[in-house]
Amino acid sequence: GCYSRFIGTTSSKALDPDLRAMVEAAFQGRKNEFADHRSVIYLRTGSGREVVVLLQAERELSETDRSLVEIFSSRLSIAFDNVILYQQLQDANTQLEDRVAQRTRALMQANRRLSAQWLRLQRANGFKNEILGTVAHDLKNPLGVILGRTEMLKELISTGASSSGVVAQVDHIRDATKRLTTMVDHLISDAMADAFDITIRREPVDVAALVKEVAEANQPLAVNKQQTISLATPSNIVTMCDTDRIREAIDNLISNAIKYSPIGGRIGVAVSHEGSDTIVRVSDEGAGLSPEDLGRLFGRFQRLSAKPTAGESSTGLGLSIVKRIVDMHGGEVTADSEGPGKGSTFTITLPATELP
Repeated sequence: GCYSRFIGTTSSKALDPDLRAMVEAAFQGRKNEFADHRSVIYLRTGSGREVVVLLQAERELSETDRSLVEIFSSRLSIAFDNVILYQQLQDANTQLEDRVAQRTRALMQANRRLSAQWLRLQRANGFKNEILGTVAHDLKNPLGVILGRTEMLKELISTGASSSGVVAQVDHIRDATKRLTTMVDHLISDAMADAFDITIRREPVDVAALVKEVAEANQPLAVNKQQTISLATPSNIVTMCDTDRIREAIDNLISNAIKYSPIGGRIGVAVSHEGSDTIVRVSDEGAGLSPEDLGRLFGRFQRLSAKPTAGESSTGLGLSIVKRIVDMHGGEVTADSEGPGKGSTFTITLPATELP
């Protein structure tokens, strides 16, 4: 029965055939049987369990012996019940401890989730404040220019001023509008990079041709500052990437090089195929980067020690957008500079596929 594990047997077949017959008869008859040297005591515990006790003696039991055996057996049944109840209590305690431990783990996990959510909310609130600060500070300036120049233009028209004066005011308004548009584009790009459903549409892209296209689009800005853009773009280098996203990343690097390079400076743009990667490098002869700049270069809304050389404005988002785009492609963007005043080089590394 349930105590078989204590005697090392798991079946009644392990008993002597005669003893087994006596045990089976005791369970069927539900009464005590006293033989010459062997006796069988049938017990029914308070919990309803049936117990058979086999007793073997060298002499015949007297009536007193039999009474003592029956008394002992009755106490034995109580002991069995106590053992079973104790085991049940232990099992219940173990189950209770397990449930408490599970509940504690669940509460700790919930607490960690709440803490993580709280941190995310704090970061989101901080990001919101940064955006508001940027909008209030950076976007306000070109808006002020547009409003001021509009008032001046209105006065010039009302007084019948020459067309050259009117055109000059329109040019100022156009330049301020371009700066404002660029800032808004950066804010939108950064917000989209935060979206959970952002996807990269990979397709074979001729990176050299893409770099030439972006450089040509930025050529007027370089000409305005008397700068030269030199290209080193060999053919037959194809990268599986999102054309629009990579164009945006390269455009940010080239426009930054123009913005932070001095009047008459030289900007180098090179594309190469190294191993299984496509490398795009943009170098300039600008103010360079300090060790502090290099440590926080790709963060949001970072203000670097170097300043734009022609009064251009900046949201501090361009390089963070570049990093996000490159990260989403499984690539890497790095920056190198020998120090302030010695220019800088930005390198984009993307997994590439070469055409035969």
